Amino acid sequence: MSKEIKVGLIGCGGISKAHLAGYKENKIDVAAVTDANKEAAEKMRAEIPGSKAFDDFKSMIDSGIVNAVSICTPPSAHEEAVVYALRKNINVLCEKPFADTVEAAKRISEEAAKSKAVLMLAFRHRYLPAMVKIHDMIAAGEIGAPVFFNNIFCGPAFGMKDRWFTKKKIAGGGSIFDTSSHSVDLFRYLIGEVVEQKGVMHTHFEGTDVEDAGIITVKAANGTVGSMTSAFVAGTGKAFVDIMGQKGEILYDYMEPAKIRKKLTGEKEWTEISVTASSGFANQIVHFKEAIEGKHSVSCTAKDGLRAVEIIQAVYK
Repeated sequence: MSKEIKVGLIGCGGISKAHLAGYKENKIDVAAVTDANKEAAEKMRAEIPGSKAFDDFKSMIDSGIVNAVSICTPPSAHEEAVVYALRKNINVLCEKPFADTVEAAKRISEEAAKSKAVLMLAFRHRYLPAMVKIHDMIAAGEIGAPVFFNNIFCGPAFGMKDRWFTKKKIAGGGSIFDTSSHSVDLFRYLIGEVVEQKGVMHTHFEGTDVEDAGIITVKAANGTVGSMTSAFVAGTGKAFVDIMGQKGEILYDYMEPAKIRKKLTGEKEWTEISVTASSGFANQIVHFKEAIEGKHSVSCTAKDGLRAVEIIQAVYK
């Protein structure tokens, strides 16, 4: 793509600010914003010199001033916006979860297959320098064949009780769907395809219809077993990925983002490997930009988004 990339933000809530920061860091022009909440859209516009706020995503896309969009709306609103953009050959970076239902995710995937535009899922964790390095370490056999994958993403997010994240009709699920979507994608990226999944969960919040704490277990085609824990109601925050292989272990603690730990069989001390600390947002923007420019294919595709939805929705049944 030869012309300059100009982005529109569809949805101006909390996650859109991270997308905006990623675009700014990579010197990509955010030309337009839109949100169902006009006040939120106007507030975001005021933070972006030269940008324009639109009443809705269709008028923004039809204006011709953007050739790429970040979909930062709740999951139930993804399908309509993504499909409209793809049919107009507008490149799309779509937040997770891909959609609120398996059926919606499949319909988006079908549109993506017909469009000339790029569709990329915003599974930012796989673009962290640490995760890229861990992927390469596992592929190189540094800890032998993987046996266990253990991941926790949880913390005190009690404010979720009164937000759309705990409304099934909007979110499609609770903490597992919102948070463990990243976990499932990391498992598939680092380990391989999931062939079996199970889960246990509980709802602590009163008056909500989704889980706010849960654990899902998965099994890969290669036999690796994974455990993924998520919660909105944990009293303290914790975020890590721990992979045990037949010859050793790799541990990444998000609270210490500039290092990976590795310990091989028989070793008493961890070996520390330095990596660049990152939230992954700017890194995924680089990948999105280069895919639009034709430098490579998207590594996080509609299939990846669909599989995460399929796996977690199967746990709910």
